[in-house]
Amino acid sequence: TTFLALMEEHDPEGFAILADVELADKTVWAPTDAAFDALGGTLDALPSDEMKRILGHHISPPRRSPTGAYDIVTPASLLDEGEVVHRTRTGVLTGSELRIRSRVVAGELRLEGALILPTAWCAEAGSVFAIDAVITEVAVPSLPARVGYRLVRALLYDDVRFVIWPTVGGFVVGGTISLLVRRSGRRPRGTPP
Repeated sequence: TTFLALMEEHDPEGFAILADVELADKTVWAPTDAAFDALGGTLDALPSDEMKRILGHHISPPRRSPTGAYDIVTPASLLDEGEVVHRTRTGVLTGSELRIRSRVVAGELRLEGALILPTAWCAEAGSVFAIDAVITEVAVPSLPARVGYRLVRALLYDDVRFVIWPTVGGFVVGGTISLLVRRSGRRPRGTPP
């Protein structure tokens, strides 16, 4: 209840996205009311843009692959994969590479240290997982990780891929044809020119 009320107050656009079926493969990591209560009143004094940033850590936009959307995140898929890196709404809005990680630790699912509770819902608009803590900070990824994220995005998702892949393909095909032509034009040793 607290999470939804704060979303509606500080991030109305994000609140509307929560129910948008067109973005059906998003994941919401919803802190329980007890998780907000455990912070006392520390969030009350924060400016609205700071609250929006914190709330954005709890929404992972739809996961996309070059062939379309991934399957909706479920507890079983998180357990199977062991460690999953998830984008955050905060990172999307700020254009940063902020990511949160879910891991299996001693048989329990954790998200940035918060326990993912056994209560999870897979609805038409995506997955909702209850967590026992509010994620107020997310570590900035290392330089190699940021470069890797950007390369993957450029090569697989951005419009630049329509330039990169045909160019690479052209070099590979052209090089192969050139090599074959050169080999077929060779004369066996000992034959006069």
